[in-house]
Amino acid sequence: MNYSDNLQSLWKEVKTYLELQKQYLALDTAEKLSVLLSAVATAAVCLMLGMVALFFLLFALAAWLGHMAGNVMLGYLAMGVLLLLAMVIFYAGRKRWIIQPLTRLVASLFIHDKEEEEEQP
Repeated sequence: MNYSDNLQSLWKEVKTYLELQKQYLALDTAEKLSVLLSAVATAAVCLMLGMVALFFLLFALAAWLGHMAGNVMLGYLAMGVLLLLAMVIFYAGRKRWIIQPLTRLVASLFIHDKEEEEEQP
């Protein structure tokens, strides 16, 4: 076997390796995207159902407050004020409650930890 045969053999191995790395990257990306999309879909369904339930609960609470205050309009006014207050509190804490957890989730999916890779055979 001469030098050119060794070089051709090495080139074939490199091409095979690069093709396998490309396939691995595609599979890894597909897996991570499916985890991310399933989390988004689950959150969307839970959010929609929770919003409907919360609407009816808040409607009932407003009616009850109005009944207790003797004026239905006062009950709805109180609920409106409470909802505005909740919105301000939620907006103030959005980084801690929404942005940071989502950032950690996406980072954990797409950034490999070198220790984790070394543990896997």
